[in-house]
Amino acid sequence: MNAVVVLGHGSRAPGASEAMDRIARVLRERRPERIEVAHMEMAAPSLAVVLQRLHGDGFRHVVVVPYFLHHGIHLREDIPGILDEVRARYPDLEIVTAPHLGFDDALVDVVEKRMEQAAAIGVR
Repeated sequence: MNAVVVLGHGSRAPGASEAMDRIARVLRERRPERIEVAHMEMAAPSLAVVLQRLHGDGFRHVVVVPYFLHHGIHLREDIPGILDEVRARYPDLEIVTAPHLGFDDALVDVVEKRMEQAAAIGVR
């Protein structure tokens, strides 16, 4: 069986990762893979720690899903660097990075829904 890591930015703010955690919970209900959550900074667990744990639990194929909208430094440099270090430590661990959230028609629908919710509330 495979494992999936939903990887977010991380924050010191209480409850900041609540939406990502909820997505992981729903995925666990829908999918047979082991679903884990990791953070790039300011929150635990880190990506390296989660990958080490999965390797220790016997997983040898992991998909990392970056929970990021923008293709910034974390996606361009930080995540590949962490994955290179983990691969060097565990050469038998295959890690595939999924595309980040970026643009998707489904996100347009979400933004439009939020606009309609704001219009229903009115200007304050």
